[in-house]
Amino acid sequence: MSARSDFSYFQKQVAAPPTRIRRLAEILVPSNRFAIAGALVFGIVIPELFHPLLAHGHSWAQALHPFDPMLYASATALLLAHLVLRKTSKLPFVDAKVMVLPVCVISFAIVMIMSGFVFRRLSYYHFTTAYMTGVMWYSTLVVLRGRLGRPLVALVGIEQIDNDLLAMRVDWTLWHGTRLPRGADAIVYDSNRDYPPAWERFFARAVLRNIPVYDFDHFREMLIGRVRLRSKPELVFGQLLPSQPYLRIKRVLDFLAALVLLVPSLAIIGVAAILIRLDSPGPAIFRQKRIGYQGRIFTCYKLRTMRTGVAGPHYTSEADPRITRLGQRLRKLRVDELPQIFNVLKGEMSWIGPRPEALSLSRSYEQSIPYYRYRHSVRPGISGWAAVHQGNVALTDAATRKLEYDFYYIKYFTIWLDIVIVFMTCRTIVTGFGSR
Repeated sequence: MSARSDFSYFQKQVAAPPTRIRRLAEILVPSNRFAIAGALVFGIVIPELFHPLLAHGHSWAQALHPFDPMLYASATALLLAHLVLRKTSKLPFVDAKVMVLPVCVISFAIVMIMSGFVFRRLSYYHFTTAYMTGVMWYSTLVVLRGRLGRPLVALVGIEQIDNDLLAMRVDWTLWHGTRLPRGADAIVYDSNRDYPPAWERFFARAVLRNIPVYDFDHFREMLIGRVRLRSKPELVFGQLLPSQPYLRIKRVLDFLAALVLLVPSLAIIGVAAILIRLDSPGPAIFRQKRIGYQGRIFTCYKLRTMRTGVAGPHYTSEADPRITRLGQRLRKLRVDELPQIFNVLKGEMSWIGPRPEALSLSRSYEQSIPYYRYRHSVRPGISGWAAVHQGNVALTDAATRKLEYDFYYIKYFTIWLDIVIVFMTCRTIVTGFGSR
């Protein structure tokens, strides 16, 4: 039976029995099939039934063909938005409510652009109805999922958890019996322990009853978004091998995105450079040697935000007096990073990845953190997983925590994680989080 502990405990089996409507909601709302079926029914099928009423009176609603190809394009856009939301919502720190609108905008924009290359004329009825319905439908699902309660996780062979886990929206319970916990959403075990055969059968029964069973370290990583560092990192970091196919694909995507954004970036850099020269003496572009992909040294470009000729450490401290008044604004908006688009074009950096450190700072970290070099297994980025959570840090303790974020990014190196970082970067630009 379950045992109470000093952390949050919620025993679903003694709670008041849910109503039939709530039981039905608990079954349907989390279901992936229910989500996509509802999106297609409300976004495609029902609007199509009312399409003849609008097709004659409004030109934008007129079908181009008895079987309007834009109907299928709209369904494709909904499926794409559903896929992105499904993949990204599983990542830590992702606020699904914030993701719905930008994901739908980008998904429908991509499909509309592709449709424009294929068809000479476009009918916007299905795109309009599917987009509006998609945003409302997935926003409603997110709200309902948040109100259905927090997941109950049973811990087997784990006596305590740290404060990072206690802060998560999860109800924890210690489980000592070999009967399946009633109402548990997941079971977590310690892979470093040897469990007797009775417990092995317990885990097998849980899997057969569709209760997921997770290793504690993996479950912790997925909740807090960091890979915990250990005294023998080689036992864990052998897994930190980024996907080689995605490394190549990412390089192509980085180059194409840099080409598309080159002209507007040059315009912004030009205006900023003039303002920098007017604001304080010195060059507009700051150059610094940094450690990059596979430990190679490269020259990183930034817009200068500090006064020249003023001594100070190689890192930026909180309220650093060397930062100019204009530099503070450039740093808050991340405009000072724009010249790194040339580093991306040259293949020295990526749009997303661990932030490159100054040569001297990197050497210092390598002396105090033996496994620091693992972060060089991917190209450094203009923004990254650690950057959107911590901002700029320099002290060794903070750098160690930053390294845990970087290792999480390398271990779960996927396009979905990159998409989340892009959206979170936009949030940091708006809020100014982490700028120094």
